[in-house]
Amino acid sequence: MTNFKDRIVSPNDLVEDQGAKILVYGAAGSGKTTLCGTAPGKKLFIDMESGLLSVRDQKDIDVIQVKEAGEIIEICEALRNGDLVYDTVCLDSISEMSEILLNFEKARHKDPRMAYGNVQESVTNVMRAYRDLHMHVVFVSKMEKQNVDNVMQYEPKMVGTKLGQAITYFFDEVLALRVIEEQDDDGATVKNRWLQTDVGQGYTAKDRSGKLEGFETPDLTSVIGKLGFVTNIKEKGVNNE
Repeated sequence: MTNFKDRIVSPNDLVEDQGAKILVYGAAGSGKTTLCGTAPGKKLFIDMESGLLSVRDQKDIDVIQVKEAGEIIEICEALRNGDLVYDTVCLDSISEMSEILLNFEKARHKDPRMAYGNVQESVTNVMRAYRDLHMHVVFVSKMEKQNVDNVMQYEPKMVGTKLGQAITYFFDEVLALRVIEEQDDDGATVKNRWLQTDVGQGYTAKDRSGKLEGFETPDLTSVIGKLGFVTNIKEKGVNNE
């Protein structure tokens, strides 16, 4: 009989060792890649959009550009087994990742319906693999905008009609990166960036921890600290076993 006593841990220890898993989405030009640059520690950007101009001068970022579908899971395996060691991994973007996986499935199947059906499973498997890494992982998505009963709704953008909503269930933290016009002290109109953490104004968002304000400054090191995670996974000695 298995001795489960040796496997008993506190919820806090279990969650902390897994690292933060955050889904961030926003409109083009809202600063999603720049936001990833604020994540803690040594960062690996898994680049699928070739849009790294905003972080080109940061010294704590390494980049792997994905050229084909199989590389996405190969990189995850290298992170899991310790061949690649980072505090934070940023997938930029999972919207483009879903397109890469869809094109792979289309090449395998003549029937596009089968390709679209398979890509949902493929995306789900990749998301689970990265979610289960013992490090911080930031999943970046483009934004889908649609009119539902004359009300604008905003959510992560993925291929197909249902995947954007479905992927939000993988995460405790779904943050909408917004650019909001506000008045400064002199009465002038300025554009400020905020991370929306709760549903409102048509935006999909959630914070299951209950530790974040409704709008947070766009600083992932600060957000991850507020969530109660260590910001340097390597110093804590966490592995992916």
